[in-house]
Amino acid sequence: MNLMMIALGGALGAVSRFLLGNAVSKAVGSALPYGTFVINVIGCFAMGLLMTLIVDREMLPAAWRLFLCVGFLGGFTTFSSFGYETLMLLAEGRLLAVLAYVGCSVGLGLVAAAAGVLCARAV
Repeated sequence: MNLMMIALGGALGAVSRFLLGNAVSKAVGSALPYGTFVINVIGCFAMGLLMTLIVDREMLPAAWRLFLCVGFLGGFTTFSSFGYETLMLLAEGRLLAVLAYVGCSVGLGLVAAAAGVLCARAV
Protein backbone atom coordinates (compact mmCIF):
# COMPACT_ATOMS: atom_id res chain seq x y z
CA MET A 1 0.00 0.00 0.00
CA ASN A 2 2.86 2.40 0.78
CA LEU A 3 4.34 1.88 -2.67
CA MET A 4 0.97 2.62 -4.27
CA MET A 5 0.71 5.90 -2.34
CA ILE A 6 4.21 6.90 -3.48
CA ALA A 7 3.54 5.87 -7.08
CA LEU A 8 0.24 7.74 -7.30
CA GLY A 9 1.75 10.85 -5.72
CA GLY A 10 4.78 10.64 -8.03
CA ALA A 11 2.62 10.37 -11.13
CA LEU A 12 0.54 13.37 -10.10
CA GLY A 13 3.68 15.34 -9.23
CA ALA A 14 5.33 14.62 -12.57
CA VAL A 15 2.23 15.64 -14.53
CA SER A 16 1.93 18.79 -12.42
CA ARG A 17 5.58 19.62 -13.09
CA PHE A 18 5.06 19.26 -16.83
CA LEU A 19 1.91 21.37 -16.90
CA LEU A 20 3.20 24.13 -14.62
CA GLY A 21 6.58 24.28 -16.33
CA ASN A 22 4.95 24.73 -19.71
CA ALA A 23 2.50 27.32 -18.40
CA VAL A 24 5.26 29.39 -16.81
CA SER A 25 7.41 29.20 -19.94
CA LYS A 26 4.50 30.35 -22.10
CA ALA A 27 3.72 33.19 -19.69
CA VAL A 28 7.22 34.62 -19.26
CA GLY A 29 9.25 33.13 -22.09
CA SER A 30 12.05 30.63 -22.13
CA ALA A 31 15.18 32.79 -22.12
CA LEU A 32 15.96 31.13 -18.79
CA PRO A 33 14.44 27.96 -17.25
CA TYR A 34 11.84 29.98 -15.34
CA GLY A 35 9.44 27.03 -15.20
CA THR A 36 11.99 24.86 -13.43
CA PHE A 37 12.94 27.72 -11.11
CA VAL A 38 9.31 28.32 -10.12
CA ILE A 39 8.72 24.60 -9.63
CA ASN A 40 11.82 24.22 -7.43
CA VAL A 41 10.91 27.18 -5.24
CA ILE A 42 7.30 25.99 -4.89
CA GLY A 43 8.56 22.48 -4.13
CA CYS A 44 10.89 23.74 -1.40
CA PHE A 45 8.10 25.74 0.16
CA ALA A 46 5.71 22.79 -0.02
CA MET A 47 8.28 20.38 1.47
CA GLY A 48 8.96 22.68 4.39
CA LEU A 49 5.26 23.25 4.97
CA LEU A 50 4.20 19.62 4.67
CA MET A 51 7.06 18.08 6.64
CA THR A 52 6.41 20.54 9.45
CA LEU A 53 2.67 19.84 9.45
CA ILE A 54 3.05 16.07 9.16
CA VAL A 55 6.20 15.28 11.17
CA ASP A 56 6.65 18.12 13.64
CA ARG A 57 3.06 19.14 14.32
CA GLU A 58 1.41 15.78 13.57
CA MET A 59 -1.55 17.59 11.98
CA LEU A 60 -1.87 14.96 9.24
CA PRO A 61 -1.41 11.20 9.45
CA ALA A 62 2.17 10.04 8.81
CA ALA A 63 1.01 8.14 5.70
CA TRP A 64 0.43 11.50 3.97
CA ARG A 65 4.20 12.05 4.02
CA LEU A 66 4.60 9.14 1.61
CA PHE A 67 1.93 10.42 -0.78
CA LEU A 68 2.69 14.15 -0.61
CA CYS A 69 6.40 14.46 0.22
CA VAL A 70 7.99 11.31 -1.15
CA GLY A 71 5.54 10.77 -4.02
CA PHE A 72 4.07 14.07 -5.20
CA LEU A 73 7.02 16.32 -4.40
CA GLY A 74 9.45 13.62 -5.48
CA GLY A 75 7.75 13.62 -8.88
CA PHE A 76 7.29 17.39 -8.86
CA THR A 77 10.89 18.21 -7.88
CA THR A 78 13.70 16.62 -5.95
CA PHE A 79 14.99 20.10 -5.24
CA SER A 80 12.38 20.31 -2.52
CA SER A 81 14.17 17.57 -0.60
CA PHE A 82 17.50 19.33 -1.09
CA GLY A 83 16.09 22.60 0.24
CA TYR A 84 14.47 21.00 3.26
CA GLU A 85 17.50 18.91 4.14
CA THR A 86 19.78 21.94 3.87
CA LEU A 87 17.45 23.91 6.13
CA MET A 88 17.50 21.12 8.71
CA LEU A 89 21.30 21.07 8.70
CA LEU A 90 21.28 24.84 9.24
CA ALA A 91 18.78 24.47 12.07
CA GLU A 92 21.14 21.98 13.70
CA GLY A 93 23.95 24.54 13.43
CA ARG A 94 25.98 22.36 11.07
CA LEU A 95 27.36 25.15 8.89
CA LEU A 96 30.30 23.13 7.57
CA ALA A 97 27.93 20.32 6.59
CA VAL A 98 25.67 22.84 4.85
CA LEU A 99 28.58 24.28 2.86
CA ALA A 100 29.81 20.83 1.90
CA TYR A 101 26.34 19.55 1.03
CA VAL A 102 25.34 22.58 -1.04
CA GLY A 103 28.73 22.94 -2.70
CA CYS A 104 29.03 19.27 -3.57
CA SER A 105 25.39 18.91 -4.63
CA VAL A 106 25.56 21.86 -7.00
CA GLY A 107 29.12 21.26 -8.15
CA LEU A 108 28.81 17.52 -8.68
CA GLY A 109 25.33 17.96 -10.13
CA LEU A 110 26.75 20.26 -12.79
CA VAL A 111 29.64 17.88 -13.47
CA ALA A 112 27.22 14.93 -13.71
CA ALA A 113 24.93 16.86 -16.05
CA ALA A 114 27.89 17.76 -18.25
CA ALA A 115 29.06 14.13 -18.23
CA GLY A 116 25.60 12.98 -19.25
CA VAL A 117 25.56 15.47 -22.12
CA LEU A 118 29.00 14.36 -23.26
CA CYS A 119 28.01 10.67 -23.08
CA ALA A 120 24.81 11.31 -25.01
CA ARG A 121 26.66 13.31 -27.64
CA ALA A 122 29.17 10.50 -28.02
CA VAL A 123 26.45 8.05 -29.07
